[in-house]
Amino acid sequence: MGRFLRLSNGVARSFDESGSYTIYDNEVTFVSNLTTGSPYTLPGGGSYSGAELQIYLQGQRLSPSTDYTYPGGSPPFTTISFTFDIVIGDKLRFYIDRSL
Repeated sequence: MGRFLRLSNGVARSFDESGSYTIYDNEVTFVSNLTTGSPYTLPGGGSYSGAELQIYLQGQRLSPSTDYTYPGGSPPFTTISFTFDIVIGDKLRFYIDRSL
């Protein structure tokens, strides 16, 4: 979080604002199974260049390399592979937050 000076009705005021902003936030509920190691294309045309992608399963943050891998050659990447099966009803959130 940062502190910023802004004009409000002609008067300088100090505001607390987040030092980052969301650039990608998409949630998916699976309607079919996805087997271990199968590539999954990020929803909504999302892409990432490295470790900035955060993935949550049922609200719990997953760990890169332990829970999922980054298949493909060079960035930007558009797919991931899970190290476990995704089953019908699982909710995944894909999120990227970048600093200003």
